[in-house]
Amino acid sequence: MDILNLLKDVKGITDNSKEVQEGYIFVAIKGSQTDGHNFVEEALKRGAKWVLVEKDVNISDSRIVRVKDTRHALGELTHAFYGEPSKKLKVIGITGTNGKTTTTHIIESVLNKGGIKTGLIGTIYYRFMDKVYQYESRTTPNPILWHGTLRRMWEDGAQAVSAEVSSHALDQKRVWPTCFEIVGFTNLSHDHLDYHKNMGEYFKAKLRLFKEYEYKHAIVNTDDPYGKRIHEELKGKAITYGREGDFKILDFSTNFDGSRLKVQYQGKVYNFYSNLVGEFQAYNLSAGILCGMLLGVDPQAIQEGIEKVYVPGRFETYKGDGFLVIVDYAHTPDALENVLKSVRKLCKGKVITLFGAGGNRDRTKRPIMGKVAQKWSDLVVITSDNPRDEDPIKIIRDILEGIDDTSKVLIEEDRKRAIELAISKAEQGDVVLIAGKGHEDYQEVKGVKHPFKDSQIVKEALSVRL
Repeated sequence: MDILNLLKDVKGITDNSKEVQEGYIFVAIKGSQTDGHNFVEEALKRGAKWVLVEKDVNISDSRIVRVKDTRHALGELTHAFYGEPSKKLKVIGITGTNGKTTTTHIIESVLNKGGIKTGLIGTIYYRFMDKVYQYESRTTPNPILWHGTLRRMWEDGAQAVSAEVSSHALDQKRVWPTCFEIVGFTNLSHDHLDYHKNMGEYFKAKLRLFKEYEYKHAIVNTDDPYGKRIHEELKGKAITYGREGDFKILDFSTNFDGSRLKVQYQGKVYNFYSNLVGEFQAYNLSAGILCGMLLGVDPQAIQEGIEKVYVPGRFETYKGDGFLVIVDYAHTPDALENVLKSVRKLCKGKVITLFGAGGNRDRTKRPIMGKVAQKWSDLVVITSDNPRDEDPIKIIRDILEGIDDTSKVLIEEDRKRAIELAISKAEQGDVVLIAGKGHEDYQEVKGVKHPFKDSQIVKEALSVRL
């Protein structure tokens, strides 16, 4: 049967039985923690018009409809229910381990400067112009919120949306069946293996964006080995960017004041400047500029778009008495190494790195992050991040397994005291990197989110030193 026929006279769609009202469709989703099939009876009692399941629930009711894949069905239904908003917008979906947030912010800024009113969906917030729909949620929302947010943005006047598309979202079909204008790949490195189990499965989840969805353009960083694999999978149909890409990085330089990028594309050479700092910004800027060019934005407008881009919690700098403090979201081995390489190159004194690791997440990356921090730092302060349900000391021990030389390691479980300690050790010419939490304004312990913001602690610690 065509499940879209079920939408006639439907008042809403949900995968949460407690949200069901008269005239709603309830879609039973099997999640990692709970199974919606256990709540079918509740949904029926609450007045569900239809209930979609993918397995037998031992309930006889004419409103129950069996489908092959309820995640797929939920996407199809919500896409249609909200009027197929992705077909009315130019949706740019960016996936990859690192760089998604910065890249989507660059795209948003470039398109807005180019006269294309653009919304943003990602880790920090879902927003359009000055209107924030939601703060601090999933990087990529569930299908109901995804298609519903696209619809709201379109109704509010958006012409395009720049969105982060996570591997979890692709695996769980959260953005199905969005029609994209551009899909982009930044890179792939060690992360989320608690969920995906291995790098092969992690890569396959990312590949879905390029193999299963409708889009006009695919842009791929082929300086990344997994980017090369995607390019091969697409049989050369993607537009590549990188040192040898179709959008070719000819030269890149960066210092604490900003970055300069020289590129060649379609026979022309362009020079750009941005306030963004770090070697890794060469790729974030390239992806953002390339998206602008594909959508017909004038190079001068692109320059205006990238000149001053603010991305909360990404390489935020604070000046101390002759030293710098950087707050960055880096929470994977690759991201931490990329940031530290840039810091090491720009730093005239010591590099002091403070970080922890999240609880109830990929444990295998913890010792790797310890090894990275040791390699690129003169002093390492290991502390708590978001321990969640784990013992912070156990997490710290996992990190220490990757460190050979503990003589340059300090341990302070309390993150506030750890930040104060790291800053107290800074001298003329030093750089202190506060890594892991970036824009987050909380610390999660035993299921409770306590107010906590790295940048605020940094400001307070610096005011004491000045």
